[in-house]
Amino acid sequence: MKNLFLSLFMLSSTIAFAQEIEQDIETMDSLELPSIKRIAIGVKFGVPNIAGLSLEGVTPLLGNRIAPFFDYSSFNVNPDEVEVELTYTEFGSNIYFGNKGKGVYAGIGFGSLDTDLVFTNIELTDDNGNRGNGTASISQSINTTNIKLGIKTGGRFYFRLEVGYGIGDIPDTIDVTGDFTYTENGLTLPGSGTQTEEFPTIPGVGTSGVLIGNFGFGIAF
Repeated sequence: MKNLFLSLFMLSSTIAFAQEIEQDIETMDSLELPSIKRIAIGVKFGVPNIAGLSLEGVTPLLGNRIAPFFDYSSFNVNPDEVEVELTYTEFGSNIYFGNKGKGVYAGIGFGSLDTDLVFTNIELTDDNGNRGNGTASISQSINTTNIKLGIKTGGRFYFRLEVGYGIGDIPDTIDVTGDFTYTENGLTLPGSGTQTEEFPTIPGVGTSGVLIGNFGFGIAF
């Protein structure tokens, strides 16, 4: 009789456990899991990147909220008598407020604006006090810590809007070196000198940092 009761108890427990598992499976099947497109490839237009490529990947961290990104662009700006070749890169992470890899997000990143500056028709002075007009150049890197707020649409084709500010040390002036020619006793002689110039005007770049504002679109999958 004892064995009979034990067998009945084990049988009823097994049936109840099997029914609970079946119910859990049905519950999981009925759940609507978030549809997430984890990779976004596109372009951005604005400042300081002007126009460039953008890559973002949504990870499962913190419930699909952490999304590392990388931006790259290269462009030229030509103020008066200055040729400016710029390369802008930025990497960091966006933190989405929702769990579907879209919507409102905050971002933190590290930007680098590499500038190759060529000053034409600039007046230079060598160590002997000789002066003349020539060409001078310098390479300057501006590094910033960027804080942004943005919004991104969902779907296969997405749009993105970002605003923020990059905190960094932007020089007021730079010392450029170059070559020139001067005339002495009727002869044209070569010279090499240094001149202090104001840092050229670049869209979005100020003395205390870099303004960030861009619009982007692309494909997500």
